[in-house]
This record gives sequence, C-alpha cells and structure tokens, in this order.
Amino acid sequence: MPEEGLSASKAGLGHSPRVEAHILRVASDEGESMQLPDHIPKTHLAIVMAEVARDLGPDVHRRTHMALFRAYYADGRDIGCKDVLLGIAESVEGLNSEQIVAAWLEDTMEERLHAFRHLAGHMGIDATPAALVCNELLIGTRPYEVLERAIAECLVTHETAEAAEA
Repeated sequence: MPEEGLSASKAGLGHSPRVEAHILRVASDEGESMQLPDHIPKTHLAIVMAEVARDLGPDVHRRTHMALFRAYYADGRDIGCKDVLLGIAESVEGLNSEQIVAAWLEDTMEERLHAFRHLAGHMGIDATPAALVCNELLIGTRPYEVLERAIAECLVTHETAEAAEA
C-alpha cells in the first residue's frame, strides 16, 4: 500500500452497486450517515493509534474505534494522514496526541503488530475480517447468523465440559 493510500476505483477495488446500496441502507436503518470514500488510506498509523487506546482500557479503545470509523465513513476523512489522526486523538476522551506521536516513534507497537501479523499468518488468516471462535476460523464477511451459531456451539461445548467436570 502506498503511503498516500490509493483510489479504489482506479485500483478496481470498489464495491458492486448492489453491495454499496446494501451497506448504505443498513447504515441508514441504524440512523448513521455513511459514505464510501473512493480514497483507501494506508491505515497502519491508525492501527498503532488503536493499539495505544487498547492499552488505555476498553472504554478508550471503543471510543477510539468509533472516532476512527466516523472520521472515515461518516466524514470521508483520510485516516492515513497524521494530522487527521492527531485531531481524532485529541477528540477522544482518555487519549491525546502526545501518546500517539510517542507510539509512532517507538518500536513497542510495531513489535506487537508484527507479532499479530505473524500469528495471523501461522493460523492461516490471509484476509479481513477474520474471527476465531473456539476452534473455528471464520474468514471474510459472514452473515450475523453464522457468527451467532458458531458462538452458540462454542458455549454449548464449554457448558457441556463444565457440567461433565462437576
């Protein structure tokens, strides 16, 4: 991915009109405004920012993710741009731009992300989204019902194991 990101339409990465209509309808049904920007940013710096937020606790992590998604999908902002990310950091309660700049300059988060990529490759994950539910690896976009069923089967197995131990 180039540092400046790329154009989805020029790279042939756009969604089909049917998929775009579905995504926009779901967002509208949820009361969210959404756009599908043509610009695909290089999100590495945003991922580092999200990892800083993860270390600050689940509330800061959730607020950071929501702010990043809103900036890109609602406002069409380039979340690959340092200035945009620093502005987002300042807007998130519990996060600040100094923490983000420090993380970009240190190797700690780079090492963590490298370990995550290595683990994902070792597990056979080569696309996003991906979810590991018990021992089942689900790669790609899946209907909610598929995830719900996988989790239900996992819980039944766990509950069965606990009952057998009692």
